[in-house]
Amino acid sequence: MVVGVVFFGLLPLWPLYDAFANVVVGHGIVTDFRNTFYPAAEAVRHGVSPYPHPGDDVVALGRAYVYPPLIALVTVPVTLLPVSVAEVGVLALLTAAVVLTLWVLGVRDWRCYGLVFLWPPFLAAVKTGNVTALLGLGAALTWRFRDRPAAAGASVGLSLATKIFLWPLLLWLGATRRPKAALLSVAVGAVVLAGSWAAIGFAGLHHYPELLRRLQDIEAPQSYTLYALALDLGAPTSVARLIWAALAVALLVSCVLVARRGDDKRAFILAVAAALACSPIVWLNYFVLLVVVLAVAQPQLGPAWFVPLVMYASASTYNGTTFQNALTILAAAFTVWLALRPLGKREPAGLTRSAA
Repeated sequence: MVVGVVFFGLLPLWPLYDAFANVVVGHGIVTDFRNTFYPAAEAVRHGVSPYPHPGDDVVALGRAYVYPPLIALVTVPVTLLPVSVAEVGVLALLTAAVVLTLWVLGVRDWRCYGLVFLWPPFLAAVKTGNVTALLGLGAALTWRFRDRPAAAGASVGLSLATKIFLWPLLLWLGATRRPKAALLSVAVGAVVLAGSWAAIGFAGLHHYPELLRRLQDIEAPQSYTLYALALDLGAPTSVARLIWAALAVALLVSCVLVARRGDDKRAFILAVAAALACSPIVWLNYFVLLVVVLAVAQPQLGPAWFVPLVMYASASTYNGTTFQNALTILAAAFTVWLALRPLGKREPAGLTRSAA
């Protein structure tokens, strides 16, 4: 009992304290927020485009704002605060988002909360100030209210307008015969996306596809993907892309097939895994989405919850060595596999228990 309290209760407080103290009394920064989101919001507040030209050096430095306008718009009020004060608020917000994700998905085992605080992907998500933790909460709300078309559709739609990363959830809604929620997701996403871009006078829209292409060319070989791993192992670019695409397609097809058999839970887990596999750029903080995978599959502490701790061997910046890249991808894949295994009997279509 004492060992459990120390490991799951006291030890996780240290990295959280370190993250906050690093900003409050140290000279650390919440990197993505300080370098990307805050400057983009300031630009919007002053009537300037938050988007750089695709050829700008800031793109190569990894500091370019490349998200849809919604994040910059929402962050505008925060720019009235000193950036150091705003950073503390962001740390608190993202920590609360992960806690709420676990709670929304029915996790009541306090040890899971403590263990997640020790995960390298959680620490990376909080310390960078990235939006991945908020997207994870969006995915959790989608699952929780999956049988409420308005709530599920709004959750997926807002996630898509924030970052298209979770688009496989749209496929999952369609495959699990939730057409109202799927259509509403598209409608909400389109309206919010168009409205947010209109709010900044459609600044940067013309060069936006080119900006994304240049970013992908620069950062894709340095991220945690099968594409980057294949390149590391000496595969030609075309072969590496084929391997990456094959995994993404396999997960998407599996999601649809499993959904058609009435197994909503496994299909949802595969959709979240597909979101990671389909993304051409994946950083360590992206794997905080494994919180959603495990909370849906195993809301109580089990062996799978410990697997992401392996990512302490991962590189904190880019994907590190070939070994670090392979280890990180294998740890994520093994976590998903463990989450899929013990789900037991599938739930018949139409009889999935709603959180309502």
